[in-house]
Amino acid sequence: MNNIQVDVNDFTLDAPVVAKIEMEVMEMVLDSHVTMSVHYLNANGNLLDNKIVRIEGDEYNAWGDDDSYITNLVLTKLGLTKTV
Repeated sequence: MNNIQVDVNDFTLDAPVVAKIEMEVMEMVLDSHVTMSVHYLNANGNLLDNKIVRIEGDEYNAWGDDDSYITNLVLTKLGLTKTV
């Protein structure tokens, strides 16, 4: 049997599921801001999307030397939660 194409009314499929993220510093200006690139990945590690998160002002000043602060802040800004 040959392939058959049939026109249908618009139907929206569910979006892919993001299982993990990968973050990297794109730009850091001391005493000013940091810009993070966040890669959304599926369970197999395939790239689904990219987001940019800029941290500046009071949020940047609160960073100190605890990198988990940045991780948690990025997750919060993107509306994500870390699995336990």
